Amino acid sequence: MVIDIEPGQITIRDAAHVGLDDQILDPTAAELVAADLDNRGHTVAGDGLRNAARQARGEL
Repeated sequence: MVIDIEPGQITIRDAAHVGLDDQILDPTAAELVAADLDNRGHTVAGDGLRNAARQARGEL
């Protein structure tokens, strides 16, 4: 999975192995997807997406 981060926006590419087509998300939506990934056992992907959400918000 490749995650591109811009202020206020996260683009997820090449994530078919965790059930996602390419997506452009705001940080809040990214955190919701991260929680779903965690629930489905994809905890590393979930952690990466949560960190991307924080970066897109300027928290990291």
